[in-house]
Amino acid sequence: MKIVLNSKDVKEGDIFIPYGGIENRNKYIEDALNKKCSLVITNEKYNHEKVKTVKNLDKEIINVFNKYYNYPLKKINLIGVTGTDGKTTIASILKDLLKTTLIGTNGFLLNSKYYSLNNTTPTLDVLYDCFSKSLLNNYHNVVMEVSSEAYLTNRIGKLPFDIGILTDITLDHLDKHKTFENYLECKLKLFKNSRIAILNRDSKYYYKFKDNSTISYSYGFKNGSDLKILNYKLYFDKTKMTFLYQNKKYKITYPLLGKFNVYNISASILTMLKLNYEMDYILEKIKNIKPVLGRMEKVSTLNKNIIIDYAHTTNATLNVLKFFHKFNKNVITIVGCAGGRYKEKRKEIGKIVLKYSKLAIFTTDDPRYEDPSKIINNMLEKTKRKNYLIILNREKAITYAIKNSTIKDIILILGKGYDKYMLINSQKIPYSDYEVISKNLS
Repeated sequence: MKIVLNSKDVKEGDIFIPYGGIENRNKYIEDALNKKCSLVITNEKYNHEKVKTVKNLDKEIINVFNKYYNYPLKKINLIGVTGTDGKTTIASILKDLLKTTLIGTNGFLLNSKYYSLNNTTPTLDVLYDCFSKSLLNNYHNVVMEVSSEAYLTNRIGKLPFDIGILTDITLDHLDKHKTFENYLECKLKLFKNSRIAILNRDSKYYYKFKDNSTISYSYGFKNGSDLKILNYKLYFDKTKMTFLYQNKKYKITYPLLGKFNVYNISASILTMLKLNYEMDYILEKIKNIKPVLGRMEKVSTLNKNIIIDYAHTTNATLNVLKFFHKFNKNVITIVGCAGGRYKEKRKEIGKIVLKYSKLAIFTTDDPRYEDPSKIINNMLEKTKRKNYLIILNREKAITYAIKNSTIKDIILILGKGYDKYMLINSQKIPYSDYEVISKNLS
């Protein structure tokens, strides 16, 4: 017997809960009953002996999962990270510092191996299975990325978190949320369900998140930050920063790059402190923090400077390109935009890439049901610049950049990161930027 949220997966004896998604899932109750489930739990009246109607399904579903898995969240510190950018980086930093499991964009990380997930933030049945496996392997902290879409589609309900972390909020994902207000409201839900909030004090929405949090602590450059960033210096291979915490100054050097990682490191330090780790321990670990897969990741080669980054929002694209352009004007950028997503950002991303690149190569990136050529036309709308090529086949675009670059160039490959597929129509076609690079350098 197991708890099932999709009637297609119901087997005899299972408990079916029609939960999640935007549509009314109660229409699937009959299907579950026909498959001989043992019980249906719903928030609507349904005349059948196997159907239990409850007033608050959000609360009841958490109770059911807790009982079934023997209350795993009593034995786990559950840490959720949300924001437009930076979720994966902060989650990965904390995963390394805590030596624990991670649920997010790259999948479910358990014992150094990633297991694929259908979503960055999966449904409750998948999450509780991850919690259970974490405990079985003696991990008592779980770090997870929490997407706004997970709350929009009621995928995780009122799942309780010990700590909720805010990175930043910028204009994006409006293809799903329709309005920025809806997007913001979905982000706020994490903090309404978190015991402690770790907030970006420099965010223009800081007070809105603070007002929706029970207990909050902040990081940032602004006065009033619990962890105040005093200064930092960026290098091509490292970052130095100084910060103030409880009236004491600390200096640290770490291998992650860019100003945005100054924020990510600060959020991670503050989170560790609120988990009762000592500052000396935290700083010693951060000195040797590992690069995050697919985030400002330097691919090791003898005679090529190749960087892979997941940047696909306007803000992330700008930050990455400005950083590398600061050290080297010979940037060759390979970029596209995903189909079926917030179209208004395409032109802005195109402008940024053309401004900060010696050469921009526009290519395919998860087109879904859209024509990649039309997506690229959106990115190049009304441009007068000539420093670009269009190579629709992503593998050929990367190959061209590698074959036509020198040791003086930086090849910046944006958008896919650690992804192992290309979304074409509704299919996930096997694809990896890493494999294309390896093939060209072998």
